[in-house]
Amino acid sequence: MEKKVDIIPFLEGIVEENTVSYQSDLKMDERILQAAMLETYQEDRTFLWMSRPCGTRCLLEREIFLRETSAHITWTHYDYDAEYIKAFRIIVAPGRPGAFVLGKIQPLNYGEQIQRVKQNALPVETVQMTFEDGEAYTMTFAEYRRQVHALTQYHGKIQQMCYKPGNENELTCVLQAERAISAARKRTRRPRKLQTR
Repeated sequence: MEKKVDIIPFLEGIVEENTVSYQSDLKMDERILQAAMLETYQEDRTFLWMSRPCGTRCLLEREIFLRETSAHITWTHYDYDAEYIKAFRIIVAPGRPGAFVLGKIQPLNYGEQIQRVKQNALPVETVQMTFEDGEAYTMTFAEYRRQVHALTQYHGKIQQMCYKPGNENELTCVLQAERAISAARKRTRRPRKLQTR
């Protein structure tokens, strides 16, 4: 069984050595990861995180693999700077408010990984939203783009949002394949123990 890591101090170490400007971005990431501890489903607790020379980003892995989302656009934007980016998959363990953020951290090769994202990401079919006043809507992505401004003016800020592909099973398969690549790389990197007789 893999040991859980205290995530925030680990990320602070990466930021200290790799992020020159906007180190304060990590505070926002910390809030995202703390909130994730309270989520029921692992998909809502699995993130891709990057440290760049100018800032950090923490984004839901699920949304990164959905083409029209801001998470996808943001994650794939920095390919020109790939050699300076340190990237990780973070799987937050369930927890309680105020507890340490524990979980698993898997290193990623950002340059290789974003090529897989670009190749395998699926289009968003529908969007589910719950607004500040409690109203909930499900609509096509095209309708969402046309109506979101008017809806937020009428109902207030979006409190919860979920992007959906046409086929949820297809997205699950894409994510499982991506995680299998990371697991395989981790296994091949372990040094072999010398056998003695």
